[in-house]
Amino acid sequence: MSVLYVASDQPGAGKTSLCSAFALLLRRQGQRVAVFKPFADSGSDPDATAYRDLLDQDTDGWPISFGSELFADSVAQASGALSVVSGQADHVIVEAAGAMSAQDTTKLADAFDAKVVVVAGYRPALTASDLSPWTDSLNGRLSGVIVNGVSRYAGHSVTEDLVPSLAEAGMTHLGSIPEDRTLLGASVGQLAAHLGGRFVVDDPDTSMLVERCQVGGMGLDPSKLRFGAETNNAIIVRGDRPDIQMSALSVPVTCLVLTNGIDPIEYVKYEAERVNVPVMVVDSDTIATMDALAGLVEGASFDHPRKLVRFADLVEQHVDLAAITAALDGDGQSKRLS
Repeated sequence: MSVLYVASDQPGAGKTSLCSAFALLLRRQGQRVAVFKPFADSGSDPDATAYRDLLDQDTDGWPISFGSELFADSVAQASGALSVVSGQADHVIVEAAGAMSAQDTTKLADAFDAKVVVVAGYRPALTASDLSPWTDSLNGRLSGVIVNGVSRYAGHSVTEDLVPSLAEAGMTHLGSIPEDRTLLGASVGQLAAHLGGRFVVDDPDTSMLVERCQVGGMGLDPSKLRFGAETNNAIIVRGDRPDIQMSALSVPVTCLVLTNGIDPIEYVKYEAERVNVPVMVVDSDTIATMDALAGLVEGASFDHPRKLVRFADLVEQHVDLAAITAALDGDGQSKRLS
């Protein structure tokens, strides 16, 4: 049994996404993989729930709250929990707590005899020196660095500036993952909860993922161009505009959000139920509703099966997974897996 420890230089860099994607990809290759997060920054942590729901991982008893310092008894407790989680697994992927330092990460990596991957959330000011504490502390346990969430027009800068500086600092660059709209999405149910919406159709599918929100207004273009140009979108439209609502329902949309507290007419309800499009009504006007959606994007979490599949695809395309599995297998040479 081998252990991969995934740490980050700052909270929110993408550790949960990366651990989940690694687990899914290795399972696709026939490997038996367990995922484990021994410590959390607070008592309630959504990551264990994500592992349970997305990967069917038993999460009983972990994570436990992490204080400002990692003590020897905490390390022993985590090692005991790791033995239980590992079971018959070929590999265990361990996620670090968001606020854990390089020194505490090294303590756990030594206790687990783990290889370490550090995921760095992309920002324009990111340099190799920001990650040097990990190199200095982990010594030979550091397999490499992954840069996550690279914006569309920053790829050249990462390739030409950041990656060479990582190499000069003695760090292996395992890949750079671009940002992706799917990962910022929310389910229809989460959208309704955030906006205080009430559903006005029978048996709405609240699990569908919304990636884009679009205001439904008058236009000269046909509905296919106005509402069908993007996929997985929610249409925000006044409740007293059945003409625009019907236009939106004529193309594939994920849901309708009707504003100003006005319920749809019966024909709109009938058509929405016929094409299986959830319809919710909110009390706020259209502008206030769109403003409120900004908070939903900022608080996006990794909690949907489509996000897992999409991120696994990105990892497969942009990360040297073969190098990571080679390190886990004790092979210093990267070998491409079929």
